[in-house]
Amino acid sequence: MAPTKKGILERLNAGEVVIGDGGFVFALEKRGYVKAGPWTPEAAVTHPEAVRQLHREFLRAGANVMQTFTFYASDDKLENRGQTLKYTGQQINEGACDLAREVANEGDALVAGGVCQTPSYLSCKSETEVKAIFKKQLDVFIKKNVDFMIAEYFEHVEEAEWAVQVLKTSGKPVAACLCIGPEGDMHGVSPGECAVRLVKAGAQIVGVNCHFDPMTCVQAVKLMKEGVEKAGLKAHYMVQPLAFHTPDCNCQGFIDLPEFPFALEPRILTRWDMHKYAREAYKVGIRFIGGCCGFEPYHIRAVAEELASERGFLPGASEKHGMWGAGLEMHTKPWVRARARRDYWENILPSSGRPKCPSLSTPEGWGLTKGHAELMQHKEATSTQEMKHVLELQKKGILERLDAGEIVIGDGGFVFALEKRGYVKAGPWTPEAAAEYPEAVRQLHREFLRAGANVMQTFTFYASDDKLENRGNQLTFTGAQINEAACDLARQVANEGDALVAGGVSQTPSYLSCKSETEVKAIFKKQLDVFIKKNVDFLIAEYFEHVEEAVWAVEMLKQTGKPVAATLCIGPEGDMHGVSPGECAVRLVRAGAQIVGVNCHFDPLTCVKAVKLMKEGVERAGLKAHYMVQPLAFHTPDCNCQGFIDLQEFPFGLEPRILTRWDMHKYAREAYNAGIRFIGGCCGFEPYHIRAVAEELAPERGFLPAASEKHGNWGAGLEMHTKPWVRARARRDYWENLKPASGRPLCPSMSSPDGWGVTRGHAELMQQKEATSKDQLKQLFDRRREIKDSALLWRLFAATRSLPYRK
Repeated sequence: MAPTKKGILERLNAGEVVIGDGGFVFALEKRGYVKAGPWTPEAAVTHPEAVRQLHREFLRAGANVMQTFTFYASDDKLENRGQTLKYTGQQINEGACDLAREVANEGDALVAGGVCQTPSYLSCKSETEVKAIFKKQLDVFIKKNVDFMIAEYFEHVEEAEWAVQVLKTSGKPVAACLCIGPEGDMHGVSPGECAVRLVKAGAQIVGVNCHFDPMTCVQAVKLMKEGVEKAGLKAHYMVQPLAFHTPDCNCQGFIDLPEFPFALEPRILTRWDMHKYAREAYKVGIRFIGGCCGFEPYHIRAVAEELASERGFLPGASEKHGMWGAGLEMHTKPWVRARARRDYWENILPSSGRPKCPSLSTPEGWGLTKGHAELMQHKEATSTQEMKHVLELQKKGILERLDAGEIVIGDGGFVFALEKRGYVKAGPWTPEAAAEYPEAVRQLHREFLRAGANVMQTFTFYASDDKLENRGNQLTFTGAQINEAACDLARQVANEGDALVAGGVSQTPSYLSCKSETEVKAIFKKQLDVFIKKNVDFLIAEYFEHVEEAVWAVEMLKQTGKPVAATLCIGPEGDMHGVSPGECAVRLVRAGAQIVGVNCHFDPLTCVKAVKLMKEGVERAGLKAHYMVQPLAFHTPDCNCQGFIDLQEFPFGLEPRILTRWDMHKYAREAYNAGIRFIGGCCGFEPYHIRAVAEELAPERGFLPAASEKHGNWGAGLEMHTKPWVRARARRDYWENLKPASGRPLCPSMSSPDGWGVTRGHAELMQQKEATSKDQLKQLFDRRREIKDSALLWRLFAATRSLPYRK
């Protein structure tokens, strides 16, 4: 039974840890519901299901404050720089309050009504005028009876004071945070003095949010705390930082970085960085700990897991996350199982996979703040150009589309996306969420559809019976129930647009454990029976490391009479037994596949290269096929033939390698130029990546995806940004030529893959129903140390003998 709800001050006065939610504007921009530049929250009324789902993900991750999605929801901001919306500020604020309350009531969470800095203040409007703007939002918060108020994201303490003075008239508790670092606000007022002024204005909770990374923000709050105590005052403290490394920022924060806002991927913090942040914040006496821009549900889950001993419980999402990677004990690969320990993840220095990019960059920033002419805001659009394309097509089958030369865009990586959202467990990577949490799977399908995908692949990856039972995985649903639920969800969303449903099967533990062809085919048959019953539009055999098993899968799938696609998770070196890409493709076509290609394990350009080799092999054999590619959204120039699974960062330290949306433009064009017409994504692909693919190929397709209404082409939406140096980035050549820094000066750009040289038939790859035992784990840890030590000895020996380097 959930505990009786206490107010925010009751909780903090009792010394409880309160966990805030994450960054709505960045998360929803990537999902296709917020436009970068204006960053306004009209999605609360235009797409309430998306906002509601994100609230739920943060609640499940451990947050017990649901902040209303009212950031930049003041009337003057909603009308700034040509922004034209169908909804009033009041409607948006009311919609946001209702959504936050609905989800808060599903758990022990409070609702916080939030206001932030205004264009009016930057444009030197009077105190009376600015306060009147805050009052309009406050009237809604009082009407909707939020639990407390937050004045957040203020660059100038003066404006924050005005906001606090207005909010405190409600009689409800007031929190106030500035987006400042240790240098203070934009007029040089120190953090300590800022905090004193906010407390005197009526705030009971003070702190910082946004603009800087966690450790910088914690340092700033420490300075605030010192100032308040020196003044003989009392307050509680909060921190909601960025989820990006920002050691190279100036006083303006990440907005000045040349990567802001579209190339920050290399700087994203890992879940392990979040453990350090949560502990550091707690140690300095901060008890309201959350996140801002860049924070996803898995980041908040890491905060909640780190502080679980203090809170007395783990968040709901931890059922899908083994502590310190314990779920990896169920992984098929032994070298990945050897990573299921705390010391591995605490000490890793994740590579970015970007050898030509710097670790640090030079902030821009033009030395401007309130009162400068270039910071004056206005209602008129920066540019009057606006385009909208609508497509209404009768549905055609997959082969009809490809035969006609149409571009088909696949969706993205469900297991990675849903693991970060708290619905899939890393290690087993099984898709029971289709039955357990259908609303989460449905929402992700919708985001990919809105981003431009016109294939909804059933979330049936690793949904074979032998995989669902592998290594101690215990589920409350049968394989048939999971496969059926996944088909229903994909069909429901496909019917909302011009999309097809593809039923998917993937490699099996039985094959790795040397079961017979008959036994392996019987496993595929069970999934196939569901796909026939649910009448999917076509079938995909995907994620096969061995062409032999993929051929067996195709032979089963073709019995349905439906079109069959087949993709291997291989690179240009071929499958795990050394069969070349060309020969692999020939075998798949002869087995009955009409579409062949590769997915997963490698980055886009490596995968495109592998498909080109497949195409050459098929043409050389006098055969015909269509071609598809669904790569990783990670840079993998340092991979070996096993792909990213061998990288030391897999799976919990890959953030620096994430591709930007602009990398996706290059990928889409390269794939198209190579003759590939089925172009999608696999692990790491989020909706904004698929949107970039769809936007790059819009001239060929004849339309833009729906999500482009919230994304100006090549960053055009930045023309509405408040900062002039960010508006100056609203151009193609800026983003095409940028080499994004990682903000990680101590981390390498490349790493040495693990990989133990084992594949099907090796004892260490034999799979089992029983959980990985402690003795088995010890053997893996010892084996990893032996391999690491032998590699080191060889390098030392080679160095003394001038011998060639060997991994």
